[in-house]
Amino acid sequence: MASTSKMPSSAEDEDLQEEFEHFDDFTLASSWERFISEIEAVCRQWLADGTKNLLRKGAISLNIAEGLYKVKTDLKYAMKSYCMEYYFGTRNDVGRGKGKDWSCELHNLQLSFGVNEFLVIAPQSASGVVLDGPEASKLLSAVAIALSNCSGLWPAFVPVHDPSRKAYIGIQNMGTLFTRRFEADRIGSQVPVKLMHLEGLYELFVSKFAFSNMDLSMHLFQVNLKMKLTYRTLPYGEDDDVQEPEGGFTESGESPKSNHQNRIQWDDNCPWSEWYSAEDPLRGFELLTLWSEKAIESSLEMAELENVSPLEAEKWLISPCLSEIL
Repeated sequence: MASTSKMPSSAEDEDLQEEFEHFDDFTLASSWERFISEIEAVCRQWLADGTKNLLRKGAISLNIAEGLYKVKTDLKYAMKSYCMEYYFGTRNDVGRGKGKDWSCELHNLQLSFGVNEFLVIAPQSASGVVLDGPEASKLLSAVAIALSNCSGLWPAFVPVHDPSRKAYIGIQNMGTLFTRRFEADRIGSQVPVKLMHLEGLYELFVSKFAFSNMDLSMHLFQVNLKMKLTYRTLPYGEDDDVQEPEGGFTESGESPKSNHQNRIQWDDNCPWSEWYSAEDPLRGFELLTLWSEKAIESSLEMAELENVSPLEAEKWLISPCLSEIL
C-alpha cells in the first residue's frame, strides 16, 4: 500500500526559521545580573559560615569598638572596583546602647542607627565614597536584591557625599512587604540655628518617619533621648599670666627678662613658692552632667528639657584637665 506525504513549502520553512531566530536565551546573564550574583554568592558564604567560622578564618578586629569585627571582599562592575565589608559584633550590646554610655569608640553607623550587623559597599578610590546619586542607588539595589535572594536581613549602606560629612544611605529588607531605609549626614560647619536646639533636632528626626502621605502631626511619636552636658572652666593659658616688665622691650623685641621669670602663678604667695619650680600641670576642670533615657512625645518637651538645670542631672562626673606637656 502506497502512501503519500505533503512536503513543507518554502514559506513554512521561512516561518520556522524566523521563530527560532527570535528565541530568547535566558542563560546569558547581563553584567548587572552577574554583579548581583557575585554579591549573592559572597553573602550566602558569610551566612553559612557564621561569626565563629569567620573569626577562625581571620576576620579583622577593629579597635574602635570592643567585640566588632569585619570581613571584606573585592567586586568589579562596569570597569569599577568596589569593596564590600560585613561588620558583625560578638556581643549583643555592641551599638545598641547597652554597653558604655556615650562611647565614642563605635562605628559611625552604630552611632547613627544602633545596628550590630551590617554591610558597607564602597568604591575603591581615594575618597572611598560614591559621589554620583544614580550609582549609589544602583549599588544599594544590587545588594538589596542579592540579600533578598539569600534571605539575608542585614542592612546595607553606601557612603555618599563628601568624606568629611560621613554620610550614608542604606536599605534593609524587613522580611515582610516593608523595607527600611536609612539616611545619615553630619554638618561640621554653618549649622542652621534651628538645629542648634533640641526642639529643631526633634522635629527633623520625626520628619524622617513617613508611613504614608498623611500629615505627620496625626501620628503619635515617642522618642527616647539621653542627654549629656559638658561644662569646662576657662583654661589657664600661658598668654594670660605674663606680666610685662616696667622697662619695656629691647631693640630686638624681646623682654629683658625671660617669660618664666615674669610669669605669675596662682600660688606665688603660698609658702611653697620659694622652692616651687615646676609649672602647674592643672589647667582646669571638666564637669559632665548625664541624664538617663527619657521618653519624649512632643517638641515642647524637648524645649523644656534643653533649659533644665544641671543640678537636676542624675549623674555628675568631674575630671581635671591636665597640661599636654608635663
